[in-house]
Amino acid sequence: MLKLLRIDLGKQSYVFEKLSPEYAKLGGRALSSQIINREVPPTVDALDPRNKLIFAAGILAGTNFPNSGRLSVGAKSPLTGGIKEANAGGSAAQKMPKLGIQAIVLEGCADKLTTLKIDTQGVTFMQANSIKGMGNYQVIENLKQEHGDKVAIISIGPAGEKKLKAASVSVTSPDFHIRMAARGGMGAVMGSKNIKAVIIDDQGTKGVKIRDKEAFKSAVSKFTKGVLAYPMIEALKVFGTPVLVNMINALGCLPTRNYSIGQFDGAHKISGEYIAGLMADRPNSVSDHKCMAGCIIGCSNIFTDEKGEVIVSGLEYESIVLTGSNCMIDDIDTIAKINRACNDIGVDTMDVGAAIALAMEGGLLKMGDGNAALSLVKEIGSGSKNGLMLGNGCKTTGEKLGSKRIPHVKGQSLAAYDPRGLKGTGTTYATSAMGADHTVGNAIPNPLSQYDPSSSQGQWQISSFLQIYHAAIDSLGLCLFASLPALDFADLQGHVVQGVAALYGESLDKDYIKQLGISALKAERDFNTRAGFTKEDDRLPLFFKEEPLLPSGNVFDVSDEDLDKVNAF
Repeated sequence: MLKLLRIDLGKQSYVFEKLSPEYAKLGGRALSSQIINREVPPTVDALDPRNKLIFAAGILAGTNFPNSGRLSVGAKSPLTGGIKEANAGGSAAQKMPKLGIQAIVLEGCADKLTTLKIDTQGVTFMQANSIKGMGNYQVIENLKQEHGDKVAIISIGPAGEKKLKAASVSVTSPDFHIRMAARGGMGAVMGSKNIKAVIIDDQGTKGVKIRDKEAFKSAVSKFTKGVLAYPMIEALKVFGTPVLVNMINALGCLPTRNYSIGQFDGAHKISGEYIAGLMADRPNSVSDHKCMAGCIIGCSNIFTDEKGEVIVSGLEYESIVLTGSNCMIDDIDTIAKINRACNDIGVDTMDVGAAIALAMEGGLLKMGDGNAALSLVKEIGSGSKNGLMLGNGCKTTGEKLGSKRIPHVKGQSLAAYDPRGLKGTGTTYATSAMGADHTVGNAIPNPLSQYDPSSSQGQWQISSFLQIYHAAIDSLGLCLFASLPALDFADLQGHVVQGVAALYGESLDKDYIKQLGISALKAERDFNTRAGFTKEDDRLPLFFKEEPLLPSGNVFDVSDEDLDKVNAF
């Protein structure tokens, strides 16, 4: 049975703790949310030592179940003031269970900037003065040189050290590219605890015990075949997540000029098809990079310049749109450089992209000026007045500039889908305990369904279903894209349940996935209610209801009554 690793940072002590009945057989988001709800005072300041930072591996992590290596990073959020789980690929979640660890709980605050190393010997506390103030890329290189290339590294950049509200947490892939647990300011919480990096070394371990190996092998085989047969998977292999740019632009829902219109004239220049063409001609570019061991899709990429120097990996849809079309920037190389700067400094490209658009509207820089946007992002690291404003996210930026059109819910920026045309996603933005987060329930139409995303009716049902489903997926540690086929083919969900049952060596209820998701959502809703959130916080900004989205003319017209039904479990 896997355990909690509790680390008291102030005392520099640790203990491996048997999972209590409340936490038993949970992982990922369900586990981190339960711990936060039960152990963190809901009204405490997010940067107070009484907040806890949790790194939780999914239930299937450490096994060869496809795409099961996502890491959940949880805490009370300094950005939203509520509960938060940010999610990343990489190696850390696959290594933790091999060390007997389901989750790492960081408690209190270290006296000095500290790096933790977790291996078969336990936990080692190391001073981090030599990497203080460093960006993530240099931190990773230094620690890799010191500790070898078999480890996983979780780290923060200067933004986390400065405790900026949009600060993110970096997690290394098997080949030491950066993946981000980007949303909600988890990097600020890590910085508030004086932790610069966590090194996880599973060398010398045996792996995860699977009780029924034959049943597990069967579940893996069936799930793999089903996922690879899904029509969209081949497009993801070829074009990656940027394949969505042209699709969402065609729907008229691509955030453009600070969510003022839904189509971007330069969309083709930032699309997955265009990027794939560039990468085909550029040395060292990789179009099907895998961010974790066991990935069967390879939807990420390694984007290089014309000389073959790596700019960033991966260059993904959300970052491209929020720092691209939303800011009227159509140069993909500039967008990639902005992405790299955000990764290095350690900030969320989405909240920062939304903040850049507000800065452009506010006259700090010209709309569409990519070079000026890149310079402003770099000021986050140097700590200028405008840089610090940007690093605290779009809500802070909009309020300081007196903007009346700030695209956020609960303090977190919207993702790269305009809610006036994709109203199920808009319902999720409004009602999620996490703030405006697409990964907790993104409702995008596909040819296999009859779903109408522009209707004002029925959106609460689809959002509620998706929020439950994705809470479960985040708890299992599964990649979102590997889990999408199971939305259309229920037998794939059965294979997931079969895999978990085989792992535990016991039977599970046929509604296991639903029950797992609801358990996470209930904990999150309970925490936020006790923190002071009400149904009035489950609303989109007024301009989405009043300003028609061009060219469709849609407004967000899902009723408040329907919004209030989403979380009525």
